[in-house]
Amino acid sequence: MDGGVISVYRLAESTARLGEEITFVTYPEHDEALNAEARRAIEPIMRLELIGKPMPSRNATLARTMLHGAYPIERRMMPEMFALIEKLLTEEQYDIVHIDHAHMGKYGLWVKERFGLPVVLREHNYETLIYERYAANESNPLKKFIARMHGRRLKREEFRFIRGLDATSPITSEDEQLMRKGVPNAWYETIPAGVDIDYYAPSDTTEDPATIMWVGGMNWAPNKDAVYYFAREVFPLIREQYPDAKFEVIGVNTQTLDDLKKELGDAIELHGRVDDIRPYVRRSTVMICPLRVGGGMRLKLLDFFAMGKAVVSTSIGAEGNIACNDMHILIGDTPQEFAKHVVHLIGSPEERKRLGANARRLVENEYSWESVGKRFIELYRRVIERHRGNR
Repeated sequence: MDGGVISVYRLAESTARLGEEITFVTYPEHDEALNAEARRAIEPIMRLELIGKPMPSRNATLARTMLHGAYPIERRMMPEMFALIEKLLTEEQYDIVHIDHAHMGKYGLWVKERFGLPVVLREHNYETLIYERYAANESNPLKKFIARMHGRRLKREEFRFIRGLDATSPITSEDEQLMRKGVPNAWYETIPAGVDIDYYAPSDTTEDPATIMWVGGMNWAPNKDAVYYFAREVFPLIREQYPDAKFEVIGVNTQTLDDLKKELGDAIELHGRVDDIRPYVRRSTVMICPLRVGGGMRLKLLDFFAMGKAVVSTSIGAEGNIACNDMHILIGDTPQEFAKHVVHLIGSPEERKRLGANARRLVENEYSWESVGKRFIELYRRVIERHRGNR
C-alpha cells in the first residue's frame, strides 16, 4: 500500500533473488500481526532484523524537535537501532551498507565513521522538496511555519548526508538536478523504482460505472491533502456530469476521513487497508493521483499502468516516470482540468483502453524490478571498488 515501503522491499528482494546476501534491518510495527506477516514474506528471501520497539509517535517527536532537529530524521534516531547495527557489523563481515531515505542518513555517516564501510544512500524523494511544497500549499499558519522550519533543517542535513556518503541514488532525474544544486560534486546514480509486471497484470474484469479510485495511506500528509483536494474541489464538478459517480479510497487510516464521509455520504466509500488492491483497481473506471505535494516517484502509478488502467494525475503526481501526457496518462493541474479528464474517461471506454494499453507497454519496457536490481548491484560493485582503491 505504502509506495515507499513497497519500493524498499522490492529492491531488496530483487537484489537477493539475483544472488546477493542481504540483511534487512528495520523498525517493527505496533501491530504484531503485521510483524509476523513481514517475517513470512521476507525471511524466505533474506535475513530480517527488527529492532526492539517501534518508532515513537509523530506528536511526541514534533514536540521534541520544536527547538532543534529535523522531525523526519529525529523520529528515526533510536538507541536500539544503533545497538542492532553495531552488533551486526561487529559480528559479521559486510561489503556495503545501503541506507533507504535521507531520514536514515545519520546512521550512514555513523557506519562510515565507526566501521569504515562504504555506504550508498537511496533517495526515494528529495525530501526537502516535500516540505517546501507542503508549506506552500498549507493554509494553516502554524502548520505552514512548522513545515518551513523542518524543511530548512532537513535541507542542511540532507545535503550533509549526500556530501558524506559514498554515492546517492535518486529515484528521478528531476530530484538529481535539485540535489546537484546543493552538492554539485557528489556521486549520483539515478535509478527509477520498478513494478512487478506479473503480479500487476491487466484483466478482463468488467469496470463499475463512474467509479473513481484513490490508493494511498492517510498516514502521509501529501496523500491526505490530495484526497481532500479531490473530494472538495474536483469531485463536485464531476458529479455535475455524472450524479451517480462514486469516489473510493483505499489505504491505512481512512477513518481520519470521517468528515468527508459526512459531507459526501454514499458518494464516497472508505475501504481502509486491504490485503490485495488488484480486485478494487480492476473494477474501477478511473484511477486518480491528485497530489499537490510530493517528490520522487509515485509507485502507485506504475502499478496502475501495469494493470492497464486509465489514470488522471496532477503534474506533481506524475513526476518521476517517463509517462507522456495524452499517451500513457492524462494531466490536470486545476480542478476544472482534472474533472474534465475524468469525465471524458468515464464516458469513453475506448480512450480508457488506449491509455491503459500504452501504459502497460511502457512499464514492460522500462520498469521491471529485475532490471532495477541489476542496476543497483552494478552500482554497489563500483562503489566497493572505488572504496577499496581509496583505502
